[in-house]
Amino acid sequence: MPERWRLSLTAVALMGMIAMAIPAFAGVPDVTNSFYVPQSGTVASPTEGTVAAGLFRSCPNNDGGASLPSNARIKVVVRDVNGNGIANIAAADICILFNGGTAAQSFSGVGADSIIANSAFNQSPLCPDVRCVQADDLTDVNGTTYITLTGATVGSPGVGTRNPQRKWGHYDSAIPVYVLGYALSGRLTTGAANGTYTLRVKSFDWGAGLGTAMDAGEQVTATDFNGVANAVINLNSPFYYWKDLNFSGLVTAQDFNVITAHQNHSCTNPLP
Repeated sequence: MPERWRLSLTAVALMGMIAMAIPAFAGVPDVTNSFYVPQSGTVASPTEGTVAAGLFRSCPNNDGGASLPSNARIKVVVRDVNGNGIANIAAADICILFNGGTAAQSFSGVGADSIIANSAFNQSPLCPDVRCVQADDLTDVNGTTYITLTGATVGSPGVGTRNPQRKWGHYDSAIPVYVLGYALSGRLTTGAANGTYTLRVKSFDWGAGLGTAMDAGEQVTATDFNGVANAVINLNSPFYYWKDLNFSGLVTAQDFNVITAHQNHSCTNPLP
């Protein structure tokens, strides 16, 4: 057999192997095609972008009101390398990921490292351990699901129902979203580019709980309240950004009113 034929046959064989391998990628998330988006309101007619993200604020009691209102959520879209949606990824494999505590508290990992969600240092009252804030449901035929921050409503992905085990304190400048071990990029809107949004959830409990003092976190204390009150009149107040609870760019009476309604709340007060 002529040498050129052997080479041609080898090339054909290699192309066949590559073609056979391509389907293996059909169920693997591609991080350039997959993303998450901040949303609020109804699933049928959602609000996206900065208006939706402005509702990403929480009380350590997850008690509603100004805490994670209006079905505050992220839409998660998972696609393969060909841009096709990946259906039927289990809800538990789609997570907003927390470490549970700080390095000073001996917590580590790839999750948010200054979100406080542990019982080791928050025993009185006893707070739940939260690592994965999972999706409401498995992905649909388009590879889409939701993580509604307050908790899922069975049978209605994207609609919030309070989950009494979904509680945390403090904040993190970048909260990662993982699907099957892949870190996703955020988009400010569905039509925007990857990397235009980073998930942040502001907390009424912004000021303490990062160290090793017992029972210092997951509570809205006088420190948190006074810090917001002082920032209303002091633009140079430390942590000014995190005291701006409605993401307006300024700490105003609206932020003061929000934290006033949640003053002295903890992971067990006023609701268990």
